[in-house]
Amino acid sequence: VWGHPHLAEWLDRLLAPAPAKTWAAPPGTRLPGLFSAGTAGAFIHEAVGHMAESDLVAGGASPFAELLEATVSTPGLDVVDDPRRFDLPGAFDYDDEGVKARPVAVIRGGRFERFLCDREGGRRLGCDAGRGRRAVWSQAPVARMSNLVIAAGPTRPEDLENDLDHGLVVTRIGGATVDPVSFRLVLRIEEGWEVRHGRRRRPLAPCQLTGNVLETLANIDPQIGDDPKADWRLGWCVKDGVPLPTGSESPSLLVNRLEVL
Repeated sequence: VWGHPHLAEWLDRLLAPAPAKTWAAPPGTRLPGLFSAGTAGAFIHEAVGHMAESDLVAGGASPFAELLEATVSTPGLDVVDDPRRFDLPGAFDYDDEGVKARPVAVIRGGRFERFLCDREGGRRLGCDAGRGRRAVWSQAPVARMSNLVIAAGPTRPEDLENDLDHGLVVTRIGGATVDPVSFRLVLRIEEGWEVRHGRRRRPLAPCQLTGNVLETLANIDPQIGDDPKADWRLGWCVKDGVPLPTGSESPSLLVNRLEVL
């Protein structure tokens, strides 16, 4: 992230003192969540990126296995995995199986269009390779995403926030996971706000938000923010104990219903 135009802003946020008083929503509460400041990248990384990787699809650990060309989200959602974005951490010229890097449109207009395949996954699923990645030479390449880029929409993020009667604004995410059996997504929220009648009321205590992968994607609001930002916290992704650099850029996204754990 060194040299990134938002670096000074990120450092200021890291050094800012924690709020003295915070608010915690009771477990089981269901509220809309507005992912701002690039944090939607972590959500889409888990709910779309990993679920599109061919080894998980072929192994039955992804809900997208039978949903190729099906509508899975709002028509305004476009998600591209782009290894040619060299301003993001997951960029490369060729993958670790020698396939030339090129962008792959995973979701276009809300429709799930492509898997992310290594050579073995491409053979099994009948799709193009290009996402075979490994951390060290002694490990076999496996299907891994690169940089997930979510296209911006026409809506100002403050308009999305002003329309919330009661909800959450997420400004920092510490990490996320998806259970491969239930397909339940868990997001670890480090920083955010409670919103009442369109106004930020109280800072959030650290919490976890959850929802089924397909349900959360279906609950993305059609109004998508016009403020694409990189999420610097998503510089590394660990899968099966193996870390690799990945990146994301996303505008503000509103998910109309999430549950507090």
